[in-house]
Amino acid sequence: MGGGKRGQTLGVSTDDLLQQAVAAHVRNDLTETERLCRQVLKRDATEPSAAQILGAVLSERNDTEGAIELFEAAVARVGKLDANNLGFYNNYANALRRAKQPEQAEVILRDIVGVDSKSWHAWHNLGQVLKDCERYDEAVAPLRRAVTLAPEHGPNHAVLGEVLYHIGRLRSADASLRRCIELGWDTDVNLWTLLGNTQRLLGDLPQAIVCLERALALSNGSAAARSNISIAYAQVGRFDDALDHLRMSIKLEPEDDIMHSNASYVLLTAGEIVEGWKEWEWGLLGPRGSERPTNKPRWTPAEQSGRVLCYREQGIGDEILFASCYPDLIEAAADVVIESDPRVASLFARSFPGAEVRAQTISLAHGETMHDFDFAIPAGSLPQYFRSAIADFPERASFLVADPERVAAWRERLAEIGPGLLVGMSWRSRVKTAERRLEYTQLDQWDELFAIPGINWINLQYDDCERDLQMAERNFGITIHRWDWLDLMNDFEEVAALMKCLDLVVAPRSAVSMLGGALGAPTVMMGNRWDWSDLGTDASPWFPTIQLVYRHLGEEWDDVLATAAACVRDVSAKTRTSTTESN
Repeated sequence: MGGGKRGQTLGVSTDDLLQQAVAAHVRNDLTETERLCRQVLKRDATEPSAAQILGAVLSERNDTEGAIELFEAAVARVGKLDANNLGFYNNYANALRRAKQPEQAEVILRDIVGVDSKSWHAWHNLGQVLKDCERYDEAVAPLRRAVTLAPEHGPNHAVLGEVLYHIGRLRSADASLRRCIELGWDTDVNLWTLLGNTQRLLGDLPQAIVCLERALALSNGSAAARSNISIAYAQVGRFDDALDHLRMSIKLEPEDDIMHSNASYVLLTAGEIVEGWKEWEWGLLGPRGSERPTNKPRWTPAEQSGRVLCYREQGIGDEILFASCYPDLIEAAADVVIESDPRVASLFARSFPGAEVRAQTISLAHGETMHDFDFAIPAGSLPQYFRSAIADFPERASFLVADPERVAAWRERLAEIGPGLLVGMSWRSRVKTAERRLEYTQLDQWDELFAIPGINWINLQYDDCERDLQMAERNFGITIHRWDWLDLMNDFEEVAALMKCLDLVVAPRSAVSMLGGALGAPTVMMGNRWDWSDLGTDASPWFPTIQLVYRHLGEEWDDVLATAAACVRDVSAKTRTSTTESN
């Protein structure tokens, strides 16, 4: 009796059923694969081959619970992992990975490659596990091994490209992703999205848009694809196109915080400030972190009485930027307590005497430890009330106040350097994601700046940069002044006092430039065009003493650095003129 017709199983042997199941799985007929495997399991509930095949099918359908149940039922019969059952254990590990049980999956996969170092499936899956755990550096080696063993399997190149993207090796990522497409895997939305984002970060925005438009077409206009392409459109100034796609993405996925958060960045970048701040609130479910569980109502300007807690969020640079709204809050509310990063608590206390300022009190172990307030609001939510238009930004040079005694001490210390302009310098952020790297120069590009005579360069770079500083001193024949005892990362009181004594600060968009602007120190801030915080302008409305020098993505830094050098020469000339006149 044969099994030639689909659905005929009566009288067919178990081996024949399994062969038919394998054939159905190969042609991607998952429904028929499942039906045949279940026929086998109905006869023999722990038949290993049926469990292996059906487990893989259920994993692909994200029924990981059902898949793992099958594998666990059959594992005793399969026995310990050896050269004869690698396929079973590989599928078992893949189900564990999909079920977000990476530790168990990793153990099995490492055992597999220990038994058979040429099992590209296991190397691929091990790379996937490490990628899922965001152990991107570790994932590269197993994925490269998978590529070597199966170079014609496109997904090997695709996953490797994704990992390389995450560690910032964008050109290598681009090559891997394109190789996957060359091999015929060219209909995957995620692949084209990743390639488009890679091109965007490489600065090739026209090519990024081509790739993201392909992803949009393949996705049939999905919300995610619309949201992704809107970011690229915004970065080339095509705000109408960007906003059209974003509004449609929100219409399609009205409860998706990522869609709303992306919309906020584009709207603010385009200068649509009121609508932008409205969407910005969705960031508390995603990019901005999460709202603190204070169990107290959110403060609004309608609340004329009671004590208000305003708490920090995001990084120290954003905390300083949003602190520009603290005077408005103090004026609008009856009583204010500000919780800050401990590093700036004393600086903020001096600067905002109308509020109680203390270091953040929430504990990861115990939650809220202080309950002496009636309302709460995160710092990033203040602009919706106090900065709804450019005209709302106050005309003031600064809002942070450095310690006068420390300032006096630094003036004496800096006077020992001798004559010349005092210029603080920073060239990168401590956070070095692929996207953040686009905002920063390399110190070896500062040749035109370092060629300006009569400049006393003062280091403000707060990460481990001694090697960079020594190399710059050697290559450009300059001295960069620094003090071993000064903790540029953590001692904001000393750093603020130092910066207050400088003639100029040259820095990227980072905590350094924002601290300089908040103190009223003349600052040249180098960055990319179309940043949300510029609110559609060519300047930084938050910090009047900051001069924004920008480039468009994809352009070289040469013109930006030349403009920054011109600013330094201009300040130097004015200082010499002022000194001559006073003498």
